[in-house]
Amino acid sequence: MLMHSFVLDALDTTGADTFSHFEMLIDEHRTLTSQLLEDINSNPNIQMNVSSMNSGGGASQPIPNMVVPSRLKQLVPGTGTFYTRLPLRKAFEAYNAKYGITKRRYICISFNEIRHILNLAQIIAMMNPYSEPGDLSSGPRIALLSGKNNVAFVDGGGERTERQSETDTRALEAWASMGSTPRRDSDDNTSNDSNSKEEEDKTKEQQSPRTQKPLESRDRSDSCAIEETLSLLPTRTTLPGPKLVCFDGDQTLYSDGANFEKNPKLAKYLYLLLKHGVAIAVVTAAGYEYQAEKYELRLTGLLDYFRERGLEGSDLQRFYIFGGECNYLLRLGNDYKLHAVREDGPGGWIHSTKHLSESPGNWSVLEVETILDRAEACFRSSLEDQNMRARIIRKKRSVGLIPKADEKIPREALDETVLRIQTELEEAKVVLPFCAFNGGRDAWLDVGNKRVGVQVLQSYLGIPAEETLHIGDQFLNTGNDFAARTVCPCVWITSPEETAYILKSILRLAGVPLMALVNPLMEERDSNEGAGEKAGKKVDFEEAGRRSSRVNLMDVYTGEYIGKIAN
Repeated sequence: MLMHSFVLDALDTTGADTFSHFEMLIDEHRTLTSQLLEDINSNPNIQMNVSSMNSGGGASQPIPNMVVPSRLKQLVPGTGTFYTRLPLRKAFEAYNAKYGITKRRYICISFNEIRHILNLAQIIAMMNPYSEPGDLSSGPRIALLSGKNNVAFVDGGGERTERQSETDTRALEAWASMGSTPRRDSDDNTSNDSNSKEEEDKTKEQQSPRTQKPLESRDRSDSCAIEETLSLLPTRTTLPGPKLVCFDGDQTLYSDGANFEKNPKLAKYLYLLLKHGVAIAVVTAAGYEYQAEKYELRLTGLLDYFRERGLEGSDLQRFYIFGGECNYLLRLGNDYKLHAVREDGPGGWIHSTKHLSESPGNWSVLEVETILDRAEACFRSSLEDQNMRARIIRKKRSVGLIPKADEKIPREALDETVLRIQTELEEAKVVLPFCAFNGGRDAWLDVGNKRVGVQVLQSYLGIPAEETLHIGDQFLNTGNDFAARTVCPCVWITSPEETAYILKSILRLAGVPLMALVNPLMEERDSNEGAGEKAGKKVDFEEAGRRSSRVNLMDVYTGEYIGKIAN
């Protein structure tokens, strides 16, 4: 539809209306979904083409494969679940005002730009939620900084009132004052490949000693300004927006196959979210069982940052790692180390979530082994057929195809392998949830998936789907973030830089001025209450990097240590 408008040179006048039309279609789809769920609850005998995932006690959220007779479903058969309304027109208008995409004469709006607009709309919806049409029930109070330093609150929920429209406008103005959205040179971000050699060289050049310090200085100045401005809010105020943010690991928090070592901007935003009541969970395919030190190695720089900044108490304990997609749950402790969360008994995460039919607590060892055996046979067949220079490794709840030393497996070969496994297991009518995915450099079959991981976290922490946000880079049908779409709102990114930009947008839309001056009275209060303590919590990133370089090197695939870096 947008292409037609561009060809007719009418995008400037019809673009916003097109997004309004899809916004209306989404509202219709959500309304029909709600009505269908009510019918299911009122008539348990209703026959539907659904899976058996539903948690006990009736259907409270959409069920996979549920057929919703909406116009949007007819237009886009792959339409997933919408847990919030999406202000697409407002997001498009804000994005267009910032980048002038409707003024272009030769280049039509791209997939990347549509993805950015959808991401922005999702964040706006979560930061300033409102209810279904006609529902004027009150919602959460939204904290905004009015004027220069005054804190004001407005009511969320209900229809789009004039006050709420003004709130959206002010929030989008705040977003518009941010820097540009991180972009990649190629528009082919539908690929799961890791960065090209040219991109790696460019990154290294940007991080050379000549440019590194000015960039770090700007990052610190930017994020410190946000933290200082947060002090204007009442102590321990919970920010509006998602209460649980889940992240993929590779290519979302750190580069593919690398570790989180030196990213002060992203570390600061994660720290700020934890400090203001948001639970953070890294839901990753990396499965080292409960060997906490191996997950800690992947997150060395981030955990060092938390320690240096003095994050403590319940703030630390809101940080989780879910390894193997949904198999191994660990939580950060007061010692800044990860600890396994008890599985069984009162308070155990498996015991507490057995009411979810797909919970790992309901799997049998025989079913798990059957899936792994079938997947391993597919991997071996594909490896031989495509003459891949790779090897197969098998873990307790996963099987992987990984490249041999200094080799690279073509993306096409990885996609072919993944689709073979998906087809094999689907035709075998496997009951347990699974995820066969292209990891960019490798391919894996995990028993379980991120749908289960996110849903278990929601149940265990008591956080509803509409207050959960999943951020990842693999939302194709061969990616492992794809399954999370059915249980919470999602944001599709392509790099750690985009992840940082999304978190920065969340803080910005929460009403935090980017480079605002601190109120003199507040500044004086802060200095009296612990300026010395804050001064002592500055992070020495050079020291963090030095310590990280001394840690044992680890094969990220197997979790095996392969040597030490010299002192």
